[in-house]
Amino acid sequence: MAVVTYHIWSQFSAAAPTGWIDAILSRMIASVANGIGAVVIFFVLSGFVLARSLNRDPSAYRFLRNRVLRLLPAAVTVVALLAFLHWKFGFFVGYEAAFDPINVILNMLLVRSDINGPMWSLTIECAAIPLILLCMRLYRSYRAKPLWILVLVLFGLSFWGPYVHMLGGYTNMAPFYAFIIGILVHFQARDVVEYLGRRWVGLATASALALYWYFGSTRQPAPVLMLDALSAAVLIAVIVWQPGITIFKVLDWRIVRFYGRISYSLYLFHPLGLAFAHRTISLQSMNLPISLTAIIAALLAILFTTPIAWLSWRFIEVPAIQLGKRLAIGQHVIRVQRLGV
Repeated sequence: MAVVTYHIWSQFSAAAPTGWIDAILSRMIASVANGIGAVVIFFVLSGFVLARSLNRDPSAYRFLRNRVLRLLPAAVTVVALLAFLHWKFGFFVGYEAAFDPINVILNMLLVRSDINGPMWSLTIECAAIPLILLCMRLYRSYRAKPLWILVLVLFGLSFWGPYVHMLGGYTNMAPFYAFIIGILVHFQARDVVEYLGRRWVGLATASALALYWYFGSTRQPAPVLMLDALSAAVLIAVIVWQPGITIFKVLDWRIVRFYGRISYSLYLFHPLGLAFAHRTISLQSMNLPISLTAIIAALLAILFTTPIAWLSWRFIEVPAIQLGKRLAIGQHVIRVQRLGV
């Protein structure tokens, strides 16, 4: 939701507010729609969840197979849809990319992300797979110290332009260390949360949210991205190990869980919703304050994208995930049979 609103807001933010109330609301929208911070949260959360998965089953083969089945089917679908729309109607999102077969295939494989710009984060996600496997091995052998060293090294590199843009296109390697921070949350944050107790955890949560929202309305150089990652680490740790915190009870609402299930496809397909909203509403056609215009456009984009995202989740994501589970069960049966023999 933050990323959708962030992309909507970027289309309207150059317009002047129509009064001080509109100016305040515009600043609030920019803060809440911290799209870059949301991507950093995604990276930290990814490192956390994948560390838990590898902790249960350290098989690199299983991990890679499940990554492919989790990421590629929906990504292939959205790139194929955009390629068809460009071929049939000349439609494209963002900036018009090359739609030759090679570039389409590279975008489907998440090597490139110029056909659907927001997919740059998935290119980073794929690049992080060997990093995550390495960090899990390092932690099992040497505990947390080498992981913290890697965080510091990658943070230092985040100030260097050639490293930040080394994968080309829209990709941004600056917060690459966020995956390692997520792994460290998995291994170490529980003890910290339990040691602090509910009172100090509540203060840490409020501070993390305040930083996240404040940075949403500012430029985000390398030091700010690190603070985004640390704020994300605090929020994830508290959600997992102090779930009774009042502000996070909203995560148990049915509508929030629904959007949680379809969130990956919503992220992939939301540029279509942005295009729909941009063609439906504009500052020229509506005599409304800039803040209200942006809110209406964001809601239109989300409402347009939701059924597409649900269809993708139900008929593409879920079958691919179930296939991964069936393959895992089949391998387990074969292993048991061999042991029996």
